[in-house]
Amino acid sequence: EAETKSRAEELNAIAEAKKLIVEATSGAAKISYGLSQVSLLQTARSQLRSGTDLANFAALRLVRSLAQKQNSPALALLAQRMGAALRSGDDPFEKVRGLISDMIQKLEQEAEEDATHKAYCDKELKESNEKKDAKTAEIAKQTARIDKMVARSAMLKE
Repeated sequence: EAETKSRAEELNAIAEAKKLIVEATSGAAKISYGLSQVSLLQTARSQLRSGTDLANFAALRLVRSLAQKQNSPALALLAQRMGAALRSGDDPFEKVRGLISDMIQKLEQEAEEDATHKAYCDKELKESNEKKDAKTAEIAKQTARIDKMVARSAMLKE
């Protein structure tokens, strides 16, 4: 009977602990966890064998922290690619240089597209302002003509 009572107390304690854990971590069930959220220390701990590996790890950590601080998906993607390049075992800096140069080319292309779009908008705005000024001048001219005709009509009625 004492054993049964002890067992019941243990089950109650386990149920209460489970309840507390569920309450404390209820939001965690809704969050999706990907490989990008794995700690850098967890993934790199077994890979750091030399000073070069440490430098690679530091560069990757720097890019990831910049991506988080600036909320930049492009930098986050670069960090993921850098991590993949580091894990592949090839010359990681060669791949990283390639990834960075690709990113720079993409940014330059976007800047060129933005500049072209801005030039087009500036041209269209200038033409619109010129047309507006011409129409405003025409309105002023016609308003003066109407006023002149109204005055002449009033003079002829007298």
